[in-house]
Amino acid sequence: MHRQFVVLAGWTLAFLLAGCTSSPTPGPVSTVTNAPTASLPSSVEVSTPPEYSPSPTSIQRTEETLAPAGSEEVSALCSPLEGIDLENLNTPDLLKTPFQAPPPGDDGGHFGVDFAYWTSPEGNPMLGLPVNAILDGKVAGIIYNRKPYGNTVILETPMENLPKEIRERLPGLNAQTVPTPIPPRSLSCPSISFQGNFSSLSLYHLYAHLNKPPSLTLGESVNCGTEIGEVGSTGNSVNAHLHLETRLGPSGVTFHRLAHYDNSATPEEMGWYCLWRISGFFQAFDPMILFP
Repeated sequence: MHRQFVVLAGWTLAFLLAGCTSSPTPGPVSTVTNAPTASLPSSVEVSTPPEYSPSPTSIQRTEETLAPAGSEEVSALCSPLEGIDLENLNTPDLLKTPFQAPPPGDDGGHFGVDFAYWTSPEGNPMLGLPVNAILDGKVAGIIYNRKPYGNTVILETPMENLPKEIRERLPGLNAQTVPTPIPPRSLSCPSISFQGNFSSLSLYHLYAHLNKPPSLTLGESVNCGTEIGEVGSTGNSVNAHLHLETRLGPSGVTFHRLAHYDNSATPEEMGWYCLWRISGFFQAFDPMILFP
């Protein structure tokens, strides 16, 4: 039976605790190409009202695609912070900025969650605390201290490899849709091209503001609980914290670069930022629904 993946409204990066705020700059709308059945309009002048007329989507997924992959299932969910149990993540002392979904195409709100505390029970500051992968996966993106995310790692976990109990917590799995392109509301989004497998979904998880440049390599396999960095305050941040984002999107996409809100950001970096943040192809949801 054919099913569609439900598009989630929710995007952003206004880091309240960390001072990770952004000021969207009016600019041309973006074009995302190589998507088999949907595209955004060509870039237009700022003074020209953007026109939006994506072609109909027809990507479909079958019930079998969502079935567990047997021995290929990833291991159980792991805490992103060393020494902190999963059940302790959703506490006021640690969860400082929750997920806040903005309108579609808007880069406001808060697309992820911020974990922070001033000192640990042992009296140690959070700066430098090991950050661990929450799931098995592979490295789909590495950012070396570019605004707004700072030092960042993006991991990809194919949907069919997730244990059933984790898949059941994800939004939209019982009424799936293909990602639908969304025109940017006020953000400058240069045209880019990207490649991905639109016949399958993956869960992407992003770990931002890491203390040091990532030592991982693109395509490298990572196990649940593997240390991938340290809590830091790089990028648009004023206090040490971990910003964690989770999104559903076409599988097999590699983010070679990504930046915005910086005069040194290249058009390609800004285009990839828009693809991840507000294009509609990568649908943000509250990471806390993953944790029991």
